Amino acid sequence: MKPFRFAFLLGLVAPAYADTTSCTIAAPCLACAAPLFPAEPSDPAVIGREGADTDFSAANIRIVAENRYQADGDVRFARADQRLWTESLNYDAEAGVGRIEVPLRFQDRDILVRAEGAEWHEEGSSTLQATRFQMRNGRGNGQADRITVTPEDLTRLDRASFTSCDPEDPAWMIHSNSIQIDNQRHLATARNVTLRLGDVPVFYFPWLQFPTNDDRASGVLAPTLGNSNSAGVDLVVPVYINLAPNYDATLYPRWISDRGGMLGGEFRYLGSNLGGMLEFSYLHDDDKITGADSDNRYSFEFNHRQRFGRHWSLAADLRDVSDDRYFEDFGDSLSSVATSLLPSSAYLSGRGNGWSLSFGGDRVVITDPRFQAGAEPYRRLPRMTGSLSSTNLRGPLIGIDAEWVRFAKTDYVGGDRYDLTPWISWPLEGASWFLHPRYAYRSTGYTLDAGNDRSLSRTVPIASIDTGLIFERAWGSEGFTQTLEPRLYGLHVPFRDQDDLPIFDTQELTFGFAQLFRDNVYTGADRQVDASQVAFALSSRLLDAQGLERARVGIGQIRYFDPPRVTLPGTLPRSVSGSAYVAEVAVSLSDNWSFDVAQQWDPEIDHSILGSAGVHYRFDNGSAVNLAYRYRRNLLEQVDFSTSIALNERWKLVARLNRSLRDDALLEAFGGFEYETCCYAVRVLGRRYVRNLEGDLNNAIFFELELKGLARIGRDTEEFLQRAILGYR
Repeated sequence: MKPFRFAFLLGLVAPAYADTTSCTIAAPCLACAAPLFPAEPSDPAVIGREGADTDFSAANIRIVAENRYQADGDVRFARADQRLWTESLNYDAEAGVGRIEVPLRFQDRDILVRAEGAEWHEEGSSTLQATRFQMRNGRGNGQADRITVTPEDLTRLDRASFTSCDPEDPAWMIHSNSIQIDNQRHLATARNVTLRLGDVPVFYFPWLQFPTNDDRASGVLAPTLGNSNSAGVDLVVPVYINLAPNYDATLYPRWISDRGGMLGGEFRYLGSNLGGMLEFSYLHDDDKITGADSDNRYSFEFNHRQRFGRHWSLAADLRDVSDDRYFEDFGDSLSSVATSLLPSSAYLSGRGNGWSLSFGGDRVVITDPRFQAGAEPYRRLPRMTGSLSSTNLRGPLIGIDAEWVRFAKTDYVGGDRYDLTPWISWPLEGASWFLHPRYAYRSTGYTLDAGNDRSLSRTVPIASIDTGLIFERAWGSEGFTQTLEPRLYGLHVPFRDQDDLPIFDTQELTFGFAQLFRDNVYTGADRQVDASQVAFALSSRLLDAQGLERARVGIGQIRYFDPPRVTLPGTLPRSVSGSAYVAEVAVSLSDNWSFDVAQQWDPEIDHSILGSAGVHYRFDNGSAVNLAYRYRRNLLEQVDFSTSIALNERWKLVARLNRSLRDDALLEAFGGFEYETCCYAVRVLGRRYVRNLEGDLNNAIFFELELKGLARIGRDTEEFLQRAILGYR
């Protein structure tokens, strides 16, 4: 007797409505309604349903006629994770029909179902009448007047509805006259679909098709809608295209009322040893640009990663934009407006035991209209770098670092450069001390494309010694450990006149705590600083019983026996016997609050040249407050305040103020609220921020409606808040 084959198909019915990506382990959803009935625990050891035995029991089973059976009282079926209960079952073996004319319950690992009756046909379609279902993970619930399962493995729902709210008082619900589910293809087709907010119908779809499992399926995604005074209404309607299991595409038709129609796209692919993504956007004839030759706006980005065996890999990151104001006009954050350089690179790299090698190139595009023509860095194409070192665990280490580059830039003299640095080092270490002496000999040469002296070179020895001690002691009665860590770094590099060498890719590094222990203050090989100096630093850390760092304080300075004389063009050498003092403090004595302070004081000008301070507090209810101050002499002075305040379980206020004290000008400010229930969330933001390098401000309104278990409508405000407010989630 096989009267309940339909029970095993029922698990494919309700999930057709559920968005299985809405709830995660990290952010679970809570069900709005109480369970339809207390679920019975399933045996976690039972995984597969195919081939599993079916257990059947009832209080009373009797023969009522020839080939007809009646089971009454606690009728129960169980198979793998599936369970079915009812009080009465009639089975006609000759006709192959099983009938349940009383309420029944069904459960599996995903859903709970109640029905008022059922009729199963071995050779034909089977039906469930007056059903209600509920997702066990809290993603939603629904009902259908009738569910029909056919021998062709098709499931049909008549007059069905779904919501993630309380079904007795839903804030939103979708209705459909009919839904047909192809269980083999995991694809559902719905007709006459209506989305209601409360009692008000807001969207109507005559036809929809969507997957019934986690598989991807082509279709229209939820649109996003925004508004700003620099662009007007901004509407994006994404269209997802599932091309194959390992690659897909998404088109982003976009309408910007003040600029025109824009098309964007994304193509993703994944292989066993490779993966990547291609993104683009294109707007033909920007309506806000008149009388210009280049009113077609576009952006392009290509990322690719691939491995070739154990040692070799390829990494490519290629980017381009149509003009230097693209990010101003189409970005929506300070970081995009502040994008001045857009780098691209592609390298084939190898790495093994004691060796590394890379071959490729890179270039940078200017995206800042304040930069003059030719301000972009030189193209480095091709470029080859490599290193080789001995791998012995004891005794001295011997190695060499090498680079060869071809530099080029339109209307500027380019050339080739090699840089070879053989070195020897002997690291000596103990539990509470270390001593790292190192000697290197750097040789750099150029072959220029033009000029009277086209062949230039520089050679210089570099000797350094890095040593330090680590003291520890118990601190307090809570199992804390305090360290005291003095460190000395001595460096000697004789002076070489380098004024005749070109500047291809060299810049001065931003001075900080880590720069106390480097053998060069410049990036690139065009300048090697001369040095007769020693750097000293003293730091102390506080570690808890688990070894986590709860506090750190440090101070350091470089003392010059002879001040460095090598500089970049346009800069003056230091005239005092020491660098700026560097100090850092970071404290996080609990999981709720932390603060950090960094300061640089320059004795040459008797003034602070850099400073920052920040404090972060997270309340037990999830609220957060952040305050930061940033200062760089003659460049910026800013204060940044942000907060996310949970008024109760549903209401949350969010705000941020980022202001330049040096210019007495607003950089960014926004404020708004979030209202969230178990089945929907509303987020509204008013925002004012700098939109271009002239300091013009943009006003924008962000609105997002999230129907949990279904879709998000409007701007992705939640992602924006996570980036803007530390501790928002």
